[in-house]
Amino acid sequence: MKNSFRTGLLVVLSALSLLLTNCTDPLEVGADLLNEDRAQVGFTDTVKLVARTEVSDSVRAFFPGVGAISSFLFGRTENPYFGITQSGLYFEPLLLRDLGGNILQFLDGGRVPELDSVVLVLPIDSSGIYGSLVGDFGVEVYEVIESMEPIDVNGTLSFFSNVEFAINPTPIASATFRPNFQDSVFVKKQRDLTTGDSIDQRAPHVRIRLDDVFGERFLEQDTMTYSSDSLFLEFFKGLYVKPTGVSPGLMNFTMSRTWPGIYFYYREGPDTLTYNFEVGSIGRRISQYKHDYDSYIVGDFINDPLANDSLMFLQGLQGLRIAFEMPGIQDLTEKVINKAELELTVEVPAGYDIQRNFLPDQIAAFVETDEGNLAVIDDVAILPNDLDVYFGGQPIEEEDTSRRLYTLNISIHSQYIINGTEPQTLYLQILPRASNASQVIFKGPGAVENPPLLKLSFTDL
Repeated sequence: MKNSFRTGLLVVLSALSLLLTNCTDPLEVGADLLNEDRAQVGFTDTVKLVARTEVSDSVRAFFPGVGAISSFLFGRTENPYFGITQSGLYFEPLLLRDLGGNILQFLDGGRVPELDSVVLVLPIDSSGIYGSLVGDFGVEVYEVIESMEPIDVNGTLSFFSNVEFAINPTPIASATFRPNFQDSVFVKKQRDLTTGDSIDQRAPHVRIRLDDVFGERFLEQDTMTYSSDSLFLEFFKGLYVKPTGVSPGLMNFTMSRTWPGIYFYYREGPDTLTYNFEVGSIGRRISQYKHDYDSYIVGDFINDPLANDSLMFLQGLQGLRIAFEMPGIQDLTEKVINKAELELTVEVPAGYDIQRNFLPDQIAAFVETDEGNLAVIDDVAILPNDLDVYFGGQPIEEEDTSRRLYTLNISIHSQYIINGTEPQTLYLQILPRASNASQVIFKGPGAVENPPLLKLSFTDL
């Protein structure tokens, strides 16, 4: 990246040289232009940087319609640097439908049903995971006793990752499992949309048996309970699936399918029947993220950032962001920024497994709006939308030193700071954050070697 930065600087120098040497007509350049008035190109990488690690705000965890999140992380990880990361799930199942959207009857009403078992079925996917999945995942399932109501944000009904709904404190399931992506286990019969034939639905999934007493309550209800979603939700609000213990990583429940849900296996007279309440394509699925940094290394950097600035921490989900202050850059008045590049070096402490805690694919820069929200800076929003074309923000490994680094082009934003139209505080976050548990440690301004640098080339006017 040093070479690319200097190459850009040389292009600017060459262009100015051609302009000043080839345009010799006095009508074009001005015969009375003094040498000291001519444009001069400069470079500096000594602008002071102040950085702090901060806890980010919640993220939008679920919203209905096109673009709704389909991957839902699950697990509870722990490491000495980033502490505990926990991702659980709320589900609001709805009544089963046929292909035409009509509600399918649950109970016959004329016969007394007898429960065999009730099972929560959740599909799994090997993509979108974080860390290792080799090991046990602990799980507890609770019944939600509060209606899951979304928040209206500018006309869009949404749920956020810090959501909390009241639950019955007694779990209806407590188990451990190991995700298996090799076996495609039979789930249910499903009608082929092309041929109309009944086919076996097979896919990797997790099965969690729920308490029989919980299941019996469903069989004891009047059939009117299952005549509409609204009546059903008055009786049953949903489930909370909580990770327990420490898992080897964060796995991925892929809920954008028609068959995830609560499966009832029961008998009515001589008939053995199956019915499932859907939590995939039509029900609400809400991720809940929790982080705990107390008593871990990052906690000291969050609580006292000025005294602890040798490292900076960045994390997805509802995790950590970095706030940069650039005191002094606004003093570069009467200068036009040719290029401004923020260079960040990845730190890999002893005992930190970067293969397991892999680096984020994309980092973006934000600024706080007048409303208190974060919006990407113009260097990120500039077309084309491929960030590697202009902005950068992807991990790079230098061939000669094996140093891992990120470079961010903040040229437009730097000029805005100088002009006084934007605040000098810049926020770095992983993009996207929802369903993305990646994390990275950077060398901070107090690092002895390879601290962050703001490389500026400019033209004096």
